[in-house]
Amino acid sequence: MRILQQHVEFIEFEPIKKEIALAEEAQKIKSRYENTLVLFTTVEKGDDEQIAIKAISEAKEFLRKLGINKLLLYPYAHLSSNLSSPSDALRLLGVMEDEAKKEGIEVFRAPFGWSKQYSLKIKGHPLAEQSRNYSNAAKNVAQIIIDKKAIKETRKASEDEMFARIRKSDFAGLPETDHRIIGEKLDLFSFQEVSPGMVYWHNNGVILFNTLKSFIREELAKQNYLEVSTPALANTVLWGVSGHSDHYMEDMFLTKLGDEEFGLKPMNCPSTFLVYRSRKWSYRDLPVKMSDFDPLYRNELSGVASGLFRVKILTQDDAHIFTTPEKAGETITELLELLERMYRVFGLTHKIKLSTMPDSHMGSEEEWKIATGILENAIKAKGLKYEIKEKEGSFYGPKIDIDIKDSIGREWQCGTIQLDMQMPKRFRLSYVAEDGKEHTPVVIHRAIYGSLERFIGILIEHYQGKFPTWLSPVQAKVISISEGANDYASKVYHELKDSGMRVEIDVSDKTLEYKIREAQLMKVPYMLIVGQKEMDAQTIAVRTRSGGQKFGVKVEEFIEKIKVENETKVSGAN
Repeated sequence: MRILQQHVEFIEFEPIKKEIALAEEAQKIKSRYENTLVLFTTVEKGDDEQIAIKAISEAKEFLRKLGINKLLLYPYAHLSSNLSSPSDALRLLGVMEDEAKKEGIEVFRAPFGWSKQYSLKIKGHPLAEQSRNYSNAAKNVAQIIIDKKAIKETRKASEDEMFARIRKSDFAGLPETDHRIIGEKLDLFSFQEVSPGMVYWHNNGVILFNTLKSFIREELAKQNYLEVSTPALANTVLWGVSGHSDHYMEDMFLTKLGDEEFGLKPMNCPSTFLVYRSRKWSYRDLPVKMSDFDPLYRNELSGVASGLFRVKILTQDDAHIFTTPEKAGETITELLELLERMYRVFGLTHKIKLSTMPDSHMGSEEEWKIATGILENAIKAKGLKYEIKEKEGSFYGPKIDIDIKDSIGREWQCGTIQLDMQMPKRFRLSYVAEDGKEHTPVVIHRAIYGSLERFIGILIEHYQGKFPTWLSPVQAKVISISEGANDYASKVYHELKDSGMRVEIDVSDKTLEYKIREAQLMKVPYMLIVGQKEMDAQTIAVRTRSGGQKFGVKVEEFIEKIKVENETKVSGAN
């Protein structure tokens, strides 16, 4: 059973057409549910009542965390190609509905067996969308591995079966525009059943990942950020001090070292506070800006069904700015400018939301009022439109969330600016003010990409794999027309590579049409064709992935063109 679980502000759906004989009776009218947990559910072969009951048990626990009690079961056959029979699916959906009612949950059902039109708006908090996989495939792989170690005579067929399972794509049936399909085709990443919800980055994906990091690192260097890095593992006492233990411990990976409990860090702020505490600071030093690109670990029961949009190991372009209360507004204005500047490079549209004090929070209402006012004034000073998200701030402070629209109109919370007056006090952070006394700074938590994994997923769909030249894992491919031009092709390749360009070469005996088609499928911005004519003239023929061509181009001229595109972030290839 595969479930895409979404906490929605609202969902509307209307049955359009019966698709199977076993379709339930339903009226062709629009239904709407607000502040509801939706389970988009695909029932697979081998699923049983125990799996159905477990799914409802976990949903009940999540409803408790959310403080709501409305559940919508939505039959959704698009999460897997391993579908059960319609009769089994209908029966298990009924089991889920009955179990939810037994648990006192207010449960609703979208009709089974119908094509339906729907629209929804997902909540802005980090756990609003999760995927869950209740199949036993990963267990089966582990058992095969154990058997292989235990029985030396394991047949080659069993070994092949193991690796076939591990490599199996879960993306069958997805549209060609989905980032998971494009990512596989461009050899960016894969997901493996032995590491559910975790990304296996391939070389092309690592290049894309590191290019994005380099871009923002360059921006941060201009603004005097200090990059830090802290251990992945820390005693859970640390999260007791920060207050996260009351709000986040259930979503952490925990382990024992001796008699003490340790956890993999799900966020950077507590560790960064310890770096700040390691020396004395004057008001003249402030604001102190510390950036961090360490991996974070969140046990959110996420999985491959959401691809890069929801993973258990993620990297944020994280930063914490320590400043005086008086300088906070000015710093937030600068951050809003940075956000706008960065998103403009990618051509992404976004909206701003101001999230206010939740019911469960640290600090006094007066402090929250002051902090919220500072954020709101900074937004107004920039003349930006925004909406209020009541009670959706972090437990330690109000925040500005930046939602980016993806290619099918879904909104993803990426950037964030959070004003924190609480944790600095808990960690006894201080600076020496003009009066010679120690004062407590405020901390601004901020991210621009947010999760780089999610941001890359959004960019893949936004560009449909046709990345601008500066971002493309491979910027150009040198293609020889014949064997006689191979040496010249190699010379051009090395000249481009020495210039710092990300370039590949194809001097195989395949046809020219095949080589060009192969490069186009990999969305390479430029194909550089060389034959006898180009070799004699010491030039190249430049072909763009959209089909445009230019002949007689000097190699140094093309190198200069790519340098300009890298610097301006504007691609000449469509």
